[in-house]
Order: sequence, then C-alpha cells, then structure tokens
Amino acid sequence: MDIRFEKEYLRELYEKGTTNDKKHRFQPQIINGYLKCVKALDEAVRIEELFKFNSLGYEKLSGDKKGLSSLRINNQYRLEFREITNQTDKFIIEICSLVDITNHYK
Repeated sequence: MDIRFEKEYLRELYEKGTTNDKKHRFQPQIINGYLKCVKALDEAVRIEELFKFNSLGYEKLSGDKKGLSSLRINNQYRLEFREITNQTDKFIIEICSLVDITNHYK
C-alpha cells in the first residue's frame, strides 16, 4: 500500500523516530506502536489484510470522524488515516493517507 503523510511530524516520527515539534513528542512505546502500525499498512496490499491482526484493532470511525479509519497504537492512542481507493481497469490502488495520532480518551 502507498503511504502518504498529511502532517510533517508523522513523517519525522516514521523516518527519524523523533520530531522537532515539541507539541508532538511521544514516549518510546507510543513511537514503537506507531511504527508497527505504519509497517502493517505498508506491507498490506489491501485493507482487508489488516483484519487478521486483532492487536491493531482496525476500525472505521463514525460521528465527527466519519471517513477516517484507525489502527490502535496502544490502549490510549490510535493512528487515524484515510483510505483512498483508485480503480482503473484491472488494478486497484489503495493509498493510506496518515492523518494524526490521537488520544482516544480526550
């Protein structure tokens, strides 16, 4: 799957494991969970492949976050992303656009 980063801090966390933005500093276990989620998205050819990983807790969000999906980083944080499917002839191209790391309980 093709991964796109909507926010620069998400790219920095993925590439460097840290970010210069003081607002988006996370504990090492959160960063490791984030990297695990991005790796699962990167290795998946289709979204349906994420269903078999119960620990990721894939779900489509509703309410004010309708149109987004999420993977669980841990019990408190989740990675929100958009699923973009482009169908041309025989090929289905799925792109995940990473939106944000959010605190599930805020």
